Amino acid sequence: MELPEQEFEAVYRAYASLVCRYLWRLGCPPQDAEDIVQDTFVTALLHIDSWRGEGKLSTWLCQIAKNTWLTALRRQKRVAPLPSDPAGTDDHSCEWLDLVEKLEEPYRTVFLKRALGDCPYRTLAREYGKSESWARVTFHRARMRILQMLSEEEKNHG
Repeated sequence: MELPEQEFEAVYRAYASLVCRYLWRLGCPPQDAEDIVQDTFVTALLHIDSWRGEGKLSTWLCQIAKNTWLTALRRQKRVAPLPSDPAGTDDHSCEWLDLVEKLEEPYRTVFLKRALGDCPYRTLAREYGKSESWARVTFHRARMRILQMLSEEEKNHG
């Protein structure tokens, strides 16, 4: 699928601010977000054939933005903030994505969808055919496991 220049500009105008706000919610500094947004849309244009139209275009663009930002962080060896729980009790930061990738399922997916995608517990529960309480507990356990792994890494490197 090829996207004519006018259509691409319309998509950019329609979604650039949404993608930028999404990056800010993830913890991307405003001074970096504009560059990441630009890179996101270049990547989207280059890979438009891979979008199957099954989900929202905005979701696909936000996923590209998140991956672009995390890749930039890894290249720069900077740290991404660990998303806090709804109570906002955690302000630790680390290269937490590597820790998240070590989680077993369903903890990994529940944590990513909740922390990065701001997915409601009700939706997670429905996706897994479980209760909303199950989704809350699963997210909490995933978060606690990440903090435990972080603590272990600090002991090993500190």
